[in-house]
Amino acid sequence: MKILVFAAWTLALSPNDLPQAGDVDSDRDGLSDFAEVHKYFTDPKKADSDGDGLSDGDWNERREYSYSVRAVIDLMAPFDVASMNDDYQDVRVLEQRPDLLEFEVVVYPFNTVSEAIAPDKGWRKPAQESKEFLAPGVCCNWDKPMQAQLLEELKAAGIDLAKLDDVEAASKVSKWLLERASYEDGFTTFCVGFDRGAPKVDPLQQSSVDETLKKSGRTLSEQWERELFGAGMFANKTRGSCTSSAIYLSTGLKAAGIPTRTVVCVPVVDSSDDREVAWINSRISHKAVRRILAKSAAEQRGSWTSHTFNEVFVGDRWRRLNYSKLGQNVLDAEFLGLMVHVHTFKDHGEAGLVGWGNRLAHPMHDALFGGPNPYSCVSLSDCFGAHSKIANEPLTSLRELTISKLYWFDDPHKDPVVTMKLDEPEGAGHLLAHVDGDFPKEGKSAYSEFYAGVEKSFVLRAFGQRDIPVTATRGFWLDSNKDMKEFYLRIEPADFAAIVKGVEYELSWLGKGEDFKWKVRPATTIRYGVR
Repeated sequence: MKILVFAAWTLALSPNDLPQAGDVDSDRDGLSDFAEVHKYFTDPKKADSDGDGLSDGDWNERREYSYSVRAVIDLMAPFDVASMNDDYQDVRVLEQRPDLLEFEVVVYPFNTVSEAIAPDKGWRKPAQESKEFLAPGVCCNWDKPMQAQLLEELKAAGIDLAKLDDVEAASKVSKWLLERASYEDGFTTFCVGFDRGAPKVDPLQQSSVDETLKKSGRTLSEQWERELFGAGMFANKTRGSCTSSAIYLSTGLKAAGIPTRTVVCVPVVDSSDDREVAWINSRISHKAVRRILAKSAAEQRGSWTSHTFNEVFVGDRWRRLNYSKLGQNVLDAEFLGLMVHVHTFKDHGEAGLVGWGNRLAHPMHDALFGGPNPYSCVSLSDCFGAHSKIANEPLTSLRELTISKLYWFDDPHKDPVVTMKLDEPEGAGHLLAHVDGDFPKEGKSAYSEFYAGVEKSFVLRAFGQRDIPVTATRGFWLDSNKDMKEFYLRIEPADFAAIVKGVEYELSWLGKGEDFKWKVRPATTIRYGVR
């Protein structure tokens, strides 16, 4: 059980600090016009939008026109308090120590920030304050030869930066960089400390690094050129984890002239703590948010979970760029559920993330955390403001999917994009279910919410044979251009062993479908041992 050990709470950061330099506050209520329009939904021309005598800038009053989620979180270092108030959340520090932070955060999942991305055609002449985010660093170590090669390859790919605005440039360059590099499984980024710019494996992480090198068959310097240093990743056309990918993208985007920095987010609850997970159902009242958080917590359970990605300065504002998705929101079933921003840095070499790598050695780990994560939620609640117009209903019109085909995961005709590391490949059964229909206008987010809320229990049935339980788990693959809508289904080893070879089994769904439901087309069947 986690024990709260802080004795006193102190306000260390004003919640009214404007999140981005240059923001205008027309009514002088302490909230920028941008935030009032896109985050709080208050009136930027009235200091007291509802006329109740309290300024919109009041910590609680600002929540009255929106839906928000509030949490108190304990967090190990590293963190960057100065950047934690942003377009998506408000933060006030309750207690800060060099190696530990306790803070109150209010997150606004239904903001309209992404709708306000306006391009700047003059971006190729950056403002003085953004130039530091173009400069190479220890890990984002682009140089003139790399830049020349990058620009030449972009031109060959039909991407002429001179003809693009900054929104187009950020989107196209990031997508091109990702397609150019292949993914390699590796995770030394949290094992490395930096001494005056020189990387060094932390002694507590040596065994983990040795295991990675044994698996890859490389020297340490060779591994780092494929995972830790952006120029090396560009040269080798490889990238690793989300943190490694963020280094790679930051390097390439800076070389292309797009100011870039990196952010780190954590989920609003620690999925390894049953008490915190239980709060999702008991304390989150918005149906869609509750489903998304529950789905994410189930997927993250027992694992160290955080997400590192980028921000780019486009349209005179910092915008989140998650891989190639410009305008990434905090509410996303595929990325932590509900993200809390805790760290920002120009270069991985100054981030100090080895502190999280060494989280198990933290003197307060067992008292405050206990599981694999360097954070813990102490309190959780949500709020529909008194004047909120946010509806308490699913976010999507996609309520039903029809399964029309069932096939084994190792089918040779499977799309090569559909791949992942399988658990117990010899003992468990691995299936794919294809669903019919076109993408709804919401795209992938609609499928994510459907998947978060739908009952995932199925059964394979055959006359004269025992039922074989099947569970939809771990997600799906989508590509509207080639009718790829494939959902992963798993059969546990003991049940898989009971399947009779050559017998035709028909798939049935076991759910009730109050909000979301599967349909299974008649005669959707599978045989084991027969192609």
